[in-house]
Amino acid sequence: MHTARLWHELQATVPPDVTVNPAIFATDCTHVTNYSGDGKMRPMYMSTGHIKKAIRNKPSRRAFLVVAFYPECKFAKTVFPTATQQKDMPGRLRMRLFHACTKILLETMQPYQFKSIEMVDPDGNVRLQRIFPAMIITDKPDQNLNAAINQNWCIPCLAETSDLG
Repeated sequence: MHTARLWHELQATVPPDVTVNPAIFATDCTHVTNYSGDGKMRPMYMSTGHIKKAIRNKPSRRAFLVVAFYPECKFAKTVFPTATQQKDMPGRLRMRLFHACTKILLETMQPYQFKSIEMVDPDGNVRLQRIFPAMIITDKPDQNLNAAINQNWCIPCLAETSDLG
């Protein structure tokens, strides 16, 4: 969404009286507790592309809402037949768990890509809108988790922070 091209392509797929509402997701692994071990979780936040970047980037404005909590498992006690699997499988299982949770989250949004619903825009106007997943904001380890690649690899990125809006 760092250019308006995606927005215009999506707008061309809906009727003229309907507005595209691009959903923006953000996630980061969060430390929860020291009392019962090294507890972590991964909250998934959601915002809309209709909110201005200057407002969305300020946590005090509460432009992002928590929509899900993903479990963060180590799979440390899981036993695998070989040493290679013992080393590699926990990471693969974490990736599969993350993607299974994301699939469940996005399935709840899917009907609203094809069915218009009335929503209030940032200006206070009620509009017919269709929600499309547009982007996910993550740090480097979560980018690799999202792309299901090893932590040593890098994902090429075309958008600069100043381009995201």
